Amino acid sequence: MFEAAYRACNRYAAPWGSKHGNGSRAHPVRGPYRLVRMLRTGQTGCLRAGTYHQTQTTVRRRDVTLQSARGERATLRGRIVLQGRGDRVMGMRLDGSYGPRCGGSSCGTLPSPTINAPDVVIALDDISSHDAGICVHPRAWHGQRPDRFKVWANRIHDCGRRPHTEHDHGIYVADGSGGEIVDNVVYDNADRGIQLYPDAHGTLVLHNTVDGNGSGVVYSERSSGNQVRDNIFTNSVVRWNAETFNLYGHGNLFAGNCVRAGNRNREYNEHGGVALSPMVSQHGNHRARGGVYFSRRAGDFRIHRGNSCAGKGAPDWVAAP
Repeated sequence: MFEAAYRACNRYAAPWGSKHGNGSRAHPVRGPYRLVRMLRTGQTGCLRAGTYHQTQTTVRRRDVTLQSARGERATLRGRIVLQGRGDRVMGMRLDGSYGPRCGGSSCGTLPSPTINAPDVVIALDDISSHDAGICVHPRAWHGQRPDRFKVWANRIHDCGRRPHTEHDHGIYVADGSGGEIVDNVVYDNADRGIQLYPDAHGTLVLHNTVDGNGSGVVYSERSSGNQVRDNIFTNSVVRWNAETFNLYGHGNLFAGNCVRAGNRNREYNEHGGVALSPMVSQHGNHRARGGVYFSRRAGDFRIHRGNSCAGKGAPDWVAAP
């Protein structure tokens, strides 16, 4: 899948690169900051295998792609912010826990990756923020809205501080219309796996596996027209697999999903861990029985053959560790 989505590299960075490099494969620059400064609209910057430390990397130009070099896997420790229309981050390991700290108790580190522009793509990445903060965060910024964002085929996990604060989520859609959250595995995040609050409109949440988060998916406030279909929601540890909070947005849907409750607090295990208000239409959902995954402990979220969740959730090539 990565090979199919891969773009030819215009410039390179490498951990052994030089601040005097010209960005060629033979003479790469040292880190993402210099790489991003070199890239022009429509260009692709490739990071060679290894670990990069950059407190914050901000992409402001349109249609810029950052990706691991072909056949390699780069790790970026720090925050990444995408402010150019159509920017893409692909095939990387992103650890936001090394990003800048927040100026208050409501969060630990600032969200990463943050999506501030329309048509941004986050795909094929391994994303975390261990004991730190929010991970994927589409949010309006300086008059731009993150409309039509795409969060595709990522593994998003271990985002947020412990013990639970109710503020640190795997995917937090604050704003935007027509976004897509498709084919991801979202697991072991401190608070919400996916939060649609306060102004998420027309978001498609399709074929995701959402397991072991504080809660699974939350619809809240003005969020409207969001479709949550054919996902798996299991084993929330603090609250519900699916819930609403102060929701007055219309046209939301929860359909065709497979759910299994596993909360130590039995209050949250009723109805498969689903507590949605009448503001959310529901149909075709069902509860799984028995073990769903090959091995949660090993991070293997492929579905046992014959399990009632088969055909739902993330595809095997994302669900496998």
